[in-house]
Amino acid sequence: MNMSHLVRTPIYGLIIVVTVGFSVLASLQARIQLDIVAKFRNADLELDVVTIVDSEVEASKSKVALLGIATPLRSSFSFRLVEWLLLIELWSKAVKAQSDSWRVIGSMTETETSDVSHLTISAGPGVKFVISSSQKGIVTFILSKDDVGGFEKALYQVKEFFSR
Repeated sequence: MNMSHLVRTPIYGLIIVVTVGFSVLASLQARIQLDIVAKFRNADLELDVVTIVDSEVEASKSKVALLGIATPLRSSFSFRLVEWLLLIELWSKAVKAQSDSWRVIGSMTETETSDVSHLTISAGPGVKFVISSSQKGIVTFILSKDDVGGFEKALYQVKEFFSR
């Protein structure tokens, strides 16, 4: 076996792997549309509001929204329209109840997922989101008072997304 054959074989294998990977990614991109509606940062933490449309799922279940918290860990909570409306309700209560000390406003349990997460919203010097999952643990994000208007705008953008 000559040296050029030894070099070409791994390169051809890599080309095949990359080509197959791109074709799988392209088919997923055609099927799933993911849009980041808003990102909020607090130190090294991030809170993301995301919408997803899966074109290969029946129309009534094709739209999902996510609230995700990224620390070194990443955890999210998924919503359909009914759950999103409950989030807006809890959010409104939390904004009105802000004070110097933290108080739990309410919580929700995720549905239609294999790793069920629990979301707790608290009011204090901002609004606190805690997502807990048996598989991913607990992540927390405190939205500052300065970001309240931007987050509220994102909530209503997602509500509009569900109504289209």
